[in-house]
Amino acid sequence: MEEKEKRIEGVEETQEVEQMCNEGNLNSDGTNAKLLELSEENKQLKDKIADLEEQLKEIQNAARVIKASFENYKADVDRQLRDISRSTALRIMKVLIPIVDDFKRAFKHYDISNDLEEFYNGTKKIFEKFEKALENEGLKVIDACGKFDPFIHEALDREERDDVEEYSILEVLEDGYTFNGQVVKPTKVRVAVRTRKPREVGKIVESDGVETQEARDQDGQKDAKN
Repeated sequence: MEEKEKRIEGVEETQEVEQMCNEGNLNSDGTNAKLLELSEENKQLKDKIADLEEQLKEIQNAARVIKASFENYKADVDRQLRDISRSTALRIMKVLIPIVDDFKRAFKHYDISNDLEEFYNGTKKIFEKFEKALENEGLKVIDACGKFDPFIHEALDREERDDVEEYSILEVLEDGYTFNGQVVKPTKVRVAVRTRKPREVGKIVESDGVETQEARDQDGQKDAKN
């Protein structure tokens, strides 16, 4: 509708100029021709502006559609992730519930029999079953053999040792775990370090055999006391 009105307006301006020419309001044929040319250019520019405005509206409408589609897609992905998380949690619960039932039966049997050794052996088997279930879900114990690795180990204690290589792991204090290859808890360990030699009292000699300034100062203090 706006485009049609603009085109009608351009036609009316052209007709007005032609009428002015016919009525003799203009002084020469050259001026009349120039005005007619300008009027036609003005009409063409208005038509072009109308076309560009129409294209702009189409682009804006397309952008709104794309934005709405993306928001819907994002909401669908979030919903799918929540569904997957719930399904995973439900599957793990189904694996752990039988183990909980085994513990309950073990406690109930101990209340009747009071056999501590039998209770210990039974709960040990249940614990092994529990560890196996976690391993099947992707939980692995970190290997703590060899040297200390800061990416998978955490040093809680150090021990000075000369009989083993420095930073060798001496003892595992707490197990660490990875879940599907990602570290969820580092292994807490005790590591070996080199024995630190105590600093010698008296003359301090550099590697080339030359006394340092500190050694000479110490000698001077001894002479002053004597």
